[in-house]
Amino acid sequence: MITKRGFVVLFGGVLLLTSGFAYMNFYLTMIGVYLLVGLVVTLPLFALTANLSGIEVERQIDKGKVFSGDFLRVRVTIKNVSHRHFDFIEIWDQYPETWILAIGENFIASRIEPGSSITFSYILQARMRGRYYIGPTEVIMRDRLGLHYYKRTLKARTEILVYPTWKDVRRMESLGKQRQLGLMFGAHRTKTVGMGTDFAGFRDYVPGDAFRLIDWKASARRGKMIVKQFEMEKNIQIVCMIDTSGSMGNGYPENTKLEYAIRAAVLLSYMGIERKDLVGTCVFSDKVHTFVPPSLKPNHMFEVLESLALAEPIGWSNFPEAVEYVTRQLTKRTLFIFLTDLEESPGPLLTAMKRVIANGHKAQIISPFGPWFEAPVGQFGPVERVLAEAVQEELWERRSKIARALSRFGIDVVNVGPEDFLPVIIKQYNLAKQRGVALH
Repeated sequence: MITKRGFVVLFGGVLLLTSGFAYMNFYLTMIGVYLLVGLVVTLPLFALTANLSGIEVERQIDKGKVFSGDFLRVRVTIKNVSHRHFDFIEIWDQYPETWILAIGENFIASRIEPGSSITFSYILQARMRGRYYIGPTEVIMRDRLGLHYYKRTLKARTEILVYPTWKDVRRMESLGKQRQLGLMFGAHRTKTVGMGTDFAGFRDYVPGDAFRLIDWKASARRGKMIVKQFEMEKNIQIVCMIDTSGSMGNGYPENTKLEYAIRAAVLLSYMGIERKDLVGTCVFSDKVHTFVPPSLKPNHMFEVLESLALAEPIGWSNFPEAVEYVTRQLTKRTLFIFLTDLEESPGPLLTAMKRVIANGHKAQIISPFGPWFEAPVGQFGPVERVLAEAVQEELWERRSKIARALSRFGIDVVNVGPEDFLPVIIKQYNLAKQRGVALH
């Protein structure tokens, strides 16, 4: 292959040759012929010596799974295991376009002697969740004049799994430590009055109460039958249903409805695990992509993160299939928290909600409103602003009708935007804990 310098020589040779003929200048003609012949003759000579079989490349990374926004160090070692000298080679290690090269360079140009090696490293920042690949590595060999080059890919790609961002959890932990909100993050459970051993208080006797619960001293003081109440700690079970249909991908890059829904799911799962509640996750669109059953296993959080890392906005929302799939695997009462934009036909959604209620479960819908995640109306021109406002009013009216239909099943719809998505998920979780929804 001819380098840029080679093309300059080629262009210069042709220009000099034509100029020599045009002006009948012998010297210009000879220089042009010399450049062209030199370029043509050196090409096959270089091709005969172009061989990178003695070059080996080894790539090392400090971790194969990172959180979005974290840094990753890549170390590349090039070894010359042959007996020949490579006067000038370039090594380029490729990385994903959406990542940021934070420190160092992903290439090196050097001479490498027989039996020796050279190493370079650089640090990348992962921007978005998903599955990515580092590599391949391209090795380029040039001739001494820089007129020709030979390129070869020598190393396969290295897979990196990027989890959703963990910054919301870190922020919550930081605020908890600063404000000493230990009660917020401790292992606390929902308490229910009835069975149990912890004393909760007194109440009047009603027919049917066990005689062993009667407090005779309190009854004597008050002049009526008084019984003791006890309480026991209970946990709740939640399944976070994340709609990954195509419309959930609308919004600013990295701040789409789906990205906020995933951040909310991460936060909810973390809070549930910290409080010893059972929290599962279902990622679905026109089919169930992943389902992580509610659990308190030590690696449960990582299973949730891996299921969320690969979620992509695609297809349409098939609520009945997702609900049927999940309810078949649940044996206890569960609170379903749906994170969906409600932009599909309401019929399948209502059918799915009927099934949820019929199986004795509870449901809650937290719905990102599309226009709030898109460009503000103030950034549009007069015509675009009128159209945007009309579309927003129509969507809001349609959403209100769906909310009224769901209210007949006792299901609330909470509309959220980018600013209040995460606070709402925390609030709804705390309300469920206080009310003892889906205790087990």
